[in-house]
Amino acid sequence: MRDTAITLLLTALLLTAGASTAAAGTAGADTLRLDLDACLARARDSAPALQAANAAVEESQAAAAEAEARRKPVIGAGGAYQYTSEHMKSELELGFGLPSRTLEFGDGHMADVNLGIAIPVYTGGELASTAAAAAAGSQAAARRDESQRLDLARGVRQTFCGALGRQAQVDAARLAVARLDRHLKSVTDARTAGAATEEARLRAVARLNLAGQRLVQAEAARDSAGLALGRLVGSAGGIVRPLGDVAAPLVKADEAPGLTLDQRPDIAALTWEQQRQRDLAAAARGRLRPRVLADLRAHYGRPGVDALANDWTGYATAGVSVDWPLWDGGARKARARQAEARGRWVEAQQRDLGDAVVAADAGARTALRAAATQEQQAAERVALQRRLLEMVEGRYAQLAATENEYLDAQDDLTQAELELAAARTRVRMAEVALLWALGR
Repeated sequence: MRDTAITLLLTALLLTAGASTAAAGTAGADTLRLDLDACLARARDSAPALQAANAAVEESQAAAAEAEARRKPVIGAGGAYQYTSEHMKSELELGFGLPSRTLEFGDGHMADVNLGIAIPVYTGGELASTAAAAAAGSQAAARRDESQRLDLARGVRQTFCGALGRQAQVDAARLAVARLDRHLKSVTDARTAGAATEEARLRAVARLNLAGQRLVQAEAARDSAGLALGRLVGSAGGIVRPLGDVAAPLVKADEAPGLTLDQRPDIAALTWEQQRQRDLAAAARGRLRPRVLADLRAHYGRPGVDALANDWTGYATAGVSVDWPLWDGGARKARARQAEARGRWVEAQQRDLGDAVVAADAGARTALRAAATQEQQAAERVALQRRLLEMVEGRYAQLAATENEYLDAQDDLTQAELELAAARTRVRMAEVALLWALGR
C-alpha cells in the first residue's frame, strides 16, 4: 500500500512538472497566440529598423523635392532702410547778380520695398543633374526600405517556424509522458495484484522521470523561441505562441518560380545608387560651365530714381549675371572622379550580391529537396515505431517481452516523433530561405 501511494505521488509530480515550469516561465508575461500573417503584420508595424528605413525614405524624398525646386524661378520680396549722416549737396552760381542755389540729393534717408523673380537661365546642367541624382537617391532609399522588409519577413518566418517546431516537440514529449504514465499505472496495479515485480515498477518510474525531464526541457526551449518571436512582433519580454502546423508547407520546391534578380529590392537599390553616382558626376562636371542668372524686380523706394525730388517712386530693374569658374584647382573634376569611382564600387557590390543570391537560391532548393526527403523518411520511421510498439505491447501482454523491451520501444517511438518534428522544422527553414532568395 505504501509503495502504491509513493508511486501515485511521483506520477502526479512528473505529470505536473512540465505545466508548472511553463507557468513559472510565463508568469507575469503577456502571452499571445498569433498566426504567421499576424506576426508579419505586427513586426512591420513595430520594427525599429523599418521605422528608420521609412524615415530615410522621407528624407530622400524631401531632398529630391528640394533639388527639383532649385531648378525653378524664385519669387521673393524684400525691403531695406538706411540712414546716412551726410548726403550730396551742390552749390550753383547763377551769375549776373542772381542768388546762388543749393541742390540737395536726398536727405540721408533711403528706403526700398521690392518684389522680384530670380531665374536660373543656364547652369550647365548642374541643377538638372543634381535633381536627377536626388530622385535616384529617393528610389534607392525606397528599394532599401523594401529590402529591410524582406529581411524582416525572413527573420519572422524563421523564428515562427522554429517556435512551431519547438511546440511540436513539446507535444511529442507530452504524449510520451502520457503513454508512460498509463504504463506505470498498469504496472503498479499488476504489482499490487502480485503479477509484476518491484523492479518492473521502478524501471517504469525511472523512464517516466526521464520523459518528464525531456518534457521540461522541450517546454523551456519552446518558451525561449516564443520570447524571441515576441521581440520581433513588438512584445519584448512576452511569449508568443505560434498558431499553425509545422507540417504545413510555405512553398514547394517544384512549384516555386524561377529566380529573377531584377525583382529583388536590394539589387534594385544598388541599380538606382549607380544612377545617382552617374548624375552626381554629371552635376560636378556641369559646374565647370558658365552659370547665367536673370533677375527681374519691381521697386517702390525713396528717393527712388529722382534724388532731387526725394519722393517715393515706383520703378523696375532687370539684370543678368554670369558666373564662370575658370580655374578651381581641379576640385570639380576630382569630385566627378569620386562619383564615378563610387559608381564602379556600387556596381561591383551589385554583381557580388547577385552571385550571392543565385547561390542562396540554388542552396535553398537543394536543402529543401533534402529536407523533404528526410521528413518523409522520418514520418515512415514514426509509423514503423508505432507498429513495433504495438507488437511489443502484444508480446508484453502475453509475458513474452521484458519490461526493458517495452520501455525501449516507447523511447524509440518518442525519439522518432521528436526527430519528425525536427525534420519538419528543417523543411520550413529551407522554404523560408527559398522565399527570401525569390524576394518574397
